Amino acid sequence: MKKRVLACLLAAVMTAGLLAGCGGGEKSGGGGSSEQVLNISTNSVVVGLNPLVNTTAPDNIAHNMIYDPLIRDRSAKDNTDEIVPAAAESWDVSEDGLTYTFHMNPDAKWSDGSKVTANDFEFTFKQMADPNTAATNAWLFDGVIVNFSEALYNNGKTPDEIGVKALDEETLEIQLVHPASYFLQLVAGSAYPVNQAKYEEYGSEYGTAPDKTVYNGPLKVTSWNQNTEMVLEKNDQYWGQEDMQLDKVNYKVIQESSTAVQAFINGELDVVSTSDTNWGKTITAAGDSQEMTVPSSAPDFFMFNLKNEYLSNTKIRQALSIAFDRQEMVDTLRDGMSVPIYSMMPDTMKVGDKTYTELVDGKNYFVTQMQEEYTDPKALLQEGLAELGKSTDPSQMTIRYASRGTSELSKKIGEWMKQVWEEKLGIYVQIDMMEWNIMWDKIDAGDYDIACGGWGPYYNEPSALLQPFEPVNGYFNADKTGWNNEDSQKFTELLNQAKDVVDDKEKAEIYLQAEQLVVGNALIAPMYLEASPTYVKNHVKNYYVTTNGLVDFSQVSVEN
Repeated sequence: MKKRVLACLLAAVMTAGLLAGCGGGEKSGGGGSSEQVLNISTNSVVVGLNPLVNTTAPDNIAHNMIYDPLIRDRSAKDNTDEIVPAAAESWDVSEDGLTYTFHMNPDAKWSDGSKVTANDFEFTFKQMADPNTAATNAWLFDGVIVNFSEALYNNGKTPDEIGVKALDEETLEIQLVHPASYFLQLVAGSAYPVNQAKYEEYGSEYGTAPDKTVYNGPLKVTSWNQNTEMVLEKNDQYWGQEDMQLDKVNYKVIQESSTAVQAFINGELDVVSTSDTNWGKTITAAGDSQEMTVPSSAPDFFMFNLKNEYLSNTKIRQALSIAFDRQEMVDTLRDGMSVPIYSMMPDTMKVGDKTYTELVDGKNYFVTQMQEEYTDPKALLQEGLAELGKSTDPSQMTIRYASRGTSELSKKIGEWMKQVWEEKLGIYVQIDMMEWNIMWDKIDAGDYDIACGGWGPYYNEPSALLQPFEPVNGYFNADKTGWNNEDSQKFTELLNQAKDVVDDKEKAEIYLQAEQLVVGNALIAPMYLEASPTYVKNHVKNYYVTTNGLVDFSQVSVEN
């Protein structure tokens, strides 16, 4: 589960930090015409091309280029995203929201010339549900697709019994346990297909080399040196290849961000993301790129361990949450490269077609509401101490803060929070500096008072950020948070209730009640969303940076 958190956070950082460059107008072999070549880079290697088991952030970027899921959730202008057809040309949803029927694109082919069929996707989902596959994204469909959980955990069902069936080569039917407005996003980002015939032929070697992989997306891999570079070229069997302008992508491994930024400044790269304001000023002064700054979808937050006697009290936790100014925090510590948050939900989070914030009329800004209601956080803390039968002298209260790593930023956050909490509340804060992995080991063991956490949602719907706090099965379960009381029981009931609700506003209101228990009652204290600017060279077109959605490389072009 810890790997899930790391993968989530890496995915958020790596997607925003995707680095791209122009190939300088490489010439093709025919007629002297100019090829459109894009160079993109990552700071880590692509582990493999098998979408069932290789799901690191660099892997996912590669999969987005070489595979067509049933549909795409692609980035668009002005920090928006859109669901568009891919391997399926259309889809239907039953009135009760429980049955999705996908109609396959008749022109979709694999790179070996064979037809992409509904059977390939049935095979892919059944492989994911097979515990022997150890598919890393399988948990996303746990409790969503009929019988998927039972098959995945050997609980009375087999992969052949899950609710995914090819009615014929052109039609795929998927049955859900409960309505899920985010299901299309799950399908778009977490269910890249494998070619059944070649998967069975290559076995464990599938996806380990260009010639051990079959592609149905815009690009195919032509060469790959894992530590240095992957070269991809237009897939001539891709159904939309005639409308593509991009001919080639060089996917390079550049570990140092400063090296990538310097390459961008030198004209070797087209896109770079940096949180260094000095680099940003240099890039802006050159005038040959546009800046795109959007917040991530992954909130950073302080998490409180209710096993601590002081932190078992709601008012004490609320006092800790409202005692610090989030805008001042990001201005001081993040140099403006983050957006303060007063809800655990980004403003881009949706329930159906509308944002969660819009559906609940902004009532999700629980931190703001608490700060307006409790203008003196120290007095609120003292009320909590009195409820515990403790001395109301805050100086007798000591709280440990576990840092998230030993980087300069982690040190600054720890020191700043110690100063704020001690000045505003009068308590004593003990900073325990430790490496990132050590902190998570302590969280796993419940050995902390306050720690700095974060979560990157796999889909854009409130349950993606609420479910991790489910006290039994969530990542931040009661063993880690100590949250095992009436509030946590009510929280579980609300999440289960929301699953069966189809009306978007009604569902959002249920999520609001659940978030009240997590943020309003201060199980966590939201801090900020990362928002590092990305700079895109002017000659790169249709390359959009968004909070949700992935770059559609079939639409990108490079003007030579």
